[in-house]
Amino acid sequence: MKVKIYAGLLKRLIFGRKIKEMNFHFQKDESGKYYRKHYDDKDKEGIRKIKKYCRRRLLRCVLSDDSMERSTTYRTNFFKADKGIFGGGKYYFCAYCSRILTKHRTNVDHIIPVALANRSRKYKRMLTVRGIKTVNDVRNLAASCFRCNSRKGASGGFWIIRGYFGKSWKRIMLKQIILLILGGIALYYLYNLLSDMSISDLLIEKITTGVQL
Repeated sequence: MKVKIYAGLLKRLIFGRKIKEMNFHFQKDESGKYYRKHYDDKDKEGIRKIKKYCRRRLLRCVLSDDSMERSTTYRTNFFKADKGIFGGGKYYFCAYCSRILTKHRTNVDHIIPVALANRSRKYKRMLTVRGIKTVNDVRNLAASCFRCNSRKGASGGFWIIRGYFGKSWKRIMLKQIILLILGGIALYYLYNLLSDMSISDLLIEKITTGVQL
């Protein structure tokens, strides 16, 4: 069990020294700046005391189990499980913008971000419903380009829908084929429309010329 104590600048100045004396370490990531310490799940008394300490000082205390923390091997595990386009393991589609990426340019993104899985019950339930027990499960990982990965950050909402839909390169290929077909149909009708307008303009010109004569 990991315990995070979030504190703004003023509260860090007031309580920071005491929190560090309790063996908390100051860190920062996409979820913000906080003090962090690992407790044994069986240490109920220690967890109860730190929650009480935070409550009395109006400090935000967040508890998260290890399964909702970013692992050091999630990228390796993703490439072992997902071999990319046509199973070659060399090229991947970005799950969000469909850009083709070489393996060394591919970012591995947590579709439901680690920060949201840690602090939101709603997003934890979304993982549970899919039968996912840890945020680092390959089913919650997707290939992403650097641009989309940076734009998404710790966002949820529609980004998550795009991520899950874009995980499969077959779906992306199908989407591209559909877009090409729709684009072709649109060009065909546009061509016919322009052709009809040209014929109409020609007829109007002939009629006008005939009237003048």
